[in-house]
Amino acid sequence: MCAKRASQKSGNAIASMQTLRPIRDLLLQLPHLTLTAELEIDYLAANPALLLQIANNGDVVMRTVNLGISAIGILLANSAPEIETREISGDATEAIGWLIGELGELAAVVHFIAAACRRSIVDYVPSTVECVPNAKP
Repeated sequence: MCAKRASQKSGNAIASMQTLRPIRDLLLQLPHLTLTAELEIDYLAANPALLLQIANNGDVVMRTVNLGISAIGILLANSAPEIETREISGDATEAIGWLIGELGELAAVVHFIAAACRRSIVDYVPSTVECVPNAKP
């Protein structure tokens, strides 16, 4: 999904792109990508507008995930006494650990995909913003 910022005065079409649900949008944009025979994403065959949307959403997703992991780390550090006295269960602590691990993996894969998208559209400068609609879940 592409939405224009009402407060954006810049004439730059790329700068005016914004998404309201970056994780959801990213997941629903990925099915538009085609694969090669080796099961690799074929970035060169993809619509450049789609690659731009994926890269922009990927950047926001990475920031969101990293800030969330940081916040969870701060909460865990401040909850150490409660964890030690078992006021917070070991199961909850373990589940948070698994969540942090998965979020870290998500951020790494999203970074790889966003960087590959940006490399593929390095010379793409649209005069108007083209929005590729999300796949339906």
